[in-house]
Amino acid sequence: METWLVVSNCQTFGLANSLKLLGPRFHIDAMDIWAFRKSIEKYKKELPRYFRVLLHPQFRSLDFDFGIAQNLDFIPSINFDAYHPDICYAFSDGPIEGPMGSYHSMIVLAAYEAGLGIEATRKLFRRDVFEGCGFFARWEQERAQLLKHFAEHGLDILPSFTQWSRGDAFMYSVNHPKIHCIYDIARAFLKRLGVEPVDGEIMPADNLLNGPCYPVYPEIAEAFGARGSYLFKLPNDYRLITLEQFIEFSFAVYSRLPPGSILVEGAVRARYEKVKAVVAEAA
Repeated sequence: METWLVVSNCQTFGLANSLKLLGPRFHIDAMDIWAFRKSIEKYKKELPRYFRVLLHPQFRSLDFDFGIAQNLDFIPSINFDAYHPDICYAFSDGPIEGPMGSYHSMIVLAAYEAGLGIEATRKLFRRDVFEGCGFFARWEQERAQLLKHFAEHGLDILPSFTQWSRGDAFMYSVNHPKIHCIYDIARAFLKRLGVEPVDGEIMPADNLLNGPCYPVYPEIAEAFGARGSYLFKLPNDYRLITLEQFIEFSFAVYSRLPPGSILVEGAVRARYEKVKAVVAEAA
């Protein structure tokens, strides 16, 4: 029996468990990148024993020679922000952990920095503000980028993406897809290898449900034919909070930081500046 090792990000175990179900003739081990980093010395010896290593392409730059693998393949992860264009990562002498873990709202953060209160911030969650922020214009760009990313590694996910898009949102956040999407990626990878998947129509547990689940705002959901809400599922807890609570808890976190110390991730900084301008005008 061939033994494979999957090394990826938060989607590692969903991918590995999907491969186990679809490819029962293979033995699949899995380790996310955070655990792998802690065990690098161990894997310098053990990696060559695996017949196949499935690596997230982002980790090629890791200080580790993956060339020692017998067979090295790359499988990207699913990132798609069109359902959640308000999400950003924020920093102040390190990552800021808020009520939704590392996920923050650009609107809430911009409102806080503008000195708005909770109720005034709540009133910013409306269609014209979202329109001004460009929140309805993300789909085509995100779709093209996602398809291109997988195509670069020999995986045509267009048929799957078309299915994902028909119905409810297929993402819990910008980088946490629902398990059926990861299952489809595993199936596509096996087919690329020339292996016929054994599809028993049983999917593994959706482990990303344990993390934060960011809502698709109703106005955005309507544009994409999905269901929306303003209920936020907390990380590592099966509990929902309202938008008002999310704003209140976020403000409480920001208030403990040095004034002017919050920075938004570079990848969305230009978009955040646009959000700030819209918030200033709408407030």
